[in-house]
Amino acid sequence: MLSKNKIKAGDRSMKSLYKGFFNFLKDYACNWLSYHLNYPFIKPWRVNFDITHRCPLRCIMCNIWKQKPLVKKELSLKELKRIVDEIYEWGIDHISLAGGETLVRANDVIELIKHASKKPHMRIDLITNAYYLNKKLCEKLMKSGVSKISLSLDGATAKTHDFIRGKGNFKQVMNAAKILLRLRKNYRSQVELEFTTVVMGYNFRELIDIFNLMQRIGFDYINYQAVVPDNTFNSSLEEIKRFYESPLWIKEKDLPLLEKIVKKLVLLKKKTGKIRNTRRYLLNLPKYFKLKEKFRAGKCIAGYSYLNIDPYGNINICGFGPNLNIKDFSDLTQLWKHKKYKLTRIKIKNCKRPCLMLCYEKLNFKELLEAWLEVRGWI
Repeated sequence: MLSKNKIKAGDRSMKSLYKGFFNFLKDYACNWLSYHLNYPFIKPWRVNFDITHRCPLRCIMCNIWKQKPLVKKELSLKELKRIVDEIYEWGIDHISLAGGETLVRANDVIELIKHASKKPHMRIDLITNAYYLNKKLCEKLMKSGVSKISLSLDGATAKTHDFIRGKGNFKQVMNAAKILLRLRKNYRSQVELEFTTVVMGYNFRELIDIFNLMQRIGFDYINYQAVVPDNTFNSSLEEIKRFYESPLWIKEKDLPLLEKIVKKLVLLKKKTGKIRNTRRYLLNLPKYFKLKEKFRAGKCIAGYSYLNIDPYGNINICGFGPNLNIKDFSDLTQLWKHKKYKLTRIKIKNCKRPCLMLCYEKLNFKELLEAWLEVRGWI
């Protein structure tokens, strides 16, 4: 016979399960209505800040460093804090900080994280190429209240990674990883440590080896991001088609090998739980590289699921607009419901670009349910 305590614990567990599934259904319904009626009945689940477009590296798959950064026009720390306050008041408890290289503005980033982490249940993710991560800065980050630190790792060897990101960066990433692990242990911190890998022609053969390296080092997770033809989203469809001929794109003759690698990654995900991507995302990788601009995985809800703020306060989703500046609004909900945003969401519906960005979410009940179950470890 079960004790009363076990019965009560079971009741609480079932209530939590039912509540979680009800919230999932509610979110799906709101996304469905938003997409089909072109009106945001749901707020973004996450807000991403591109803190700066400045970067000390010249990665071969990136176009951001090729742009001239407008340093004097970057949002100030005071403005960034105000925006975080507005985000939290709106009911959003997840922000991510990216670049360029985020830690070009290390002091501002540390202060912003400290400010955001004081808000109950606020999750703060940081993405960095590790260029500036010495012991002193790692220590500041560990004390700041950051929730996750993601280091860019594009090769299992220095030869591959440094070819992609620059000489000496592999050693820098490995050193930073070891420092972070040691400090996390010393401070008994709960911060998540993760690698993010851009999947491309130069490194796809090493995806399993990169996973194994992550395991040996002792990091918690790895995230795979399919290379995009232009991460500034300024290229025309004709320019994108020319990109398919570059060595960055995985060619058709190599897709059988990629399929085998992906199947192994799916098994590793199920076995270890250490791959962040959904099972569906991984399985879509060969299709993405094969179908190119014809790749379609479902109805894109990027216009509803997240908000991206560039270094100058502009809101622009995948180059489609709405070309609004956050400094011109005292209320974020006004911006979110603005008529220019409505036009942007219409443009996104007609998007012809191949896309497997990590903000990737599609309005597909089966896939979203599968992802929800994966997070809970049930499949």
